[in-house]
This record gives sequence, structure tokens and C-alpha cells, in this order.
Amino acid sequence: MATTATDLELFSQAPPAPPARPRVLLIGTAIGAGAAALVVLTLIAFYAGLRADVIASGEVWLPEGTNLQLTPGGMGMATLAISLVTVAWIVQALRNEDRGHALMASAVTLVLGAAYINVAAYGWQQIGLGITSSPQALLIYTITGLHVAMAGVGMLFIAVMAFKAVGGQLTGRAAEGMSAAALYWFVTVATYSVVWYTITISK
Repeated sequence: MATTATDLELFSQAPPAPPARPRVLLIGTAIGAGAAALVVLTLIAFYAGLRADVIASGEVWLPEGTNLQLTPGGMGMATLAISLVTVAWIVQALRNEDRGHALMASAVTLVLGAAYINVAAYGWQQIGLGITSSPQALLIYTITGLHVAMAGVGMLFIAVMAFKAVGGQLTGRAAEGMSAAALYWFVTVATYSVVWYTITISK
């Protein structure tokens, strides 16, 4: 059917299309993840500076009886490193509109996150220090505890986005929510690499 002048007149009076929505969630997540990482990294810098001062004075940094094992920290780092692959898998699957694999990858990522928290709790049990027994102990528990909380938030973020994916809301180009969750998780893992090296490796 041919378009008449009246039709063109109606189209010209139609409201303009809404502007493209900026990536509010992705940008907000980047800011939030950066802020959380800076809190942990600031404490790490304070920890490293205090340790350097104590060692420079000729004293031993960790109190006698401390059992800061390499295994829990190393397993935590390895677990989180593997989770980077599964998180990337989630995003890729959603972009390809493959919800089945996206949900499978989400489940694996959440299991890995839970495994990391379990390893961290085991490390706390083995360290042999009370939280308030020394400044060193307080700093170690505070830094690692804050990172566990950061990981918990990341797991909740991924779980919520996976739930939305079940309803078909995060497929193709609309997968920004899971991309934001993946960004947060990548920052979380990068932050832990600094915590792991400073506290577990350098001691």
C-alpha cells in the first residue's frame, strides 16, 4: 500500500526515539568494584609499610606460633584464577544466546567462589592467632575478611544475573548485566592476587 501525504504527516509528528541508554550498570559496577578494591589495597599498603618498619628495626614481623601456611592461600589463588575462565564463559554464552551453557558456567563459578571462601575459612583456623592478639593478626584477618566479603558480593551479583538469564532477559546484546558482574569478579580476583602475594608469599 502506498504511503500517502497524510501518513507522512503523522510520522513527522511522532515523538523521536528515546536516546540510547548509556551503560549505567557497567559504569556503576566499575566504580563500585574500584572503590572496594581500593579499600583492600589501602590496607595492604599499610600492612606492607608496617611490616617493613618492624623488620627494619630488627624484629620478627609475625608473632611466635603463627602458622601462616602457603597451601590455603595458593589454593585460593588457583581457584579464583580458574573462575576467571568460567566467568568469561558465561558472558560469551549469553552473547551467543546459549542460556544452557551460561547457566552451567554460572553454577561452576558459584561453586568455585564457595570453594575459595571455604579455603579462606580453613586458613583462618590454621593461622593460630586471635583476631585481637596483635596488630599483625588484626590486619591479616581484616584484609582477608574484607576480600571474602568482596567475593561474596560478586557471587551474589552473578547469581542475580544468572536468575535474570533464566527468564531470557540477558541474551545477545542485552547481556550487559552479566558483563558488569564479570567485570566485578575480575577486579575481585586481581585484588586477591595482591593480597595473596603480600600476605601469603612475602609474609
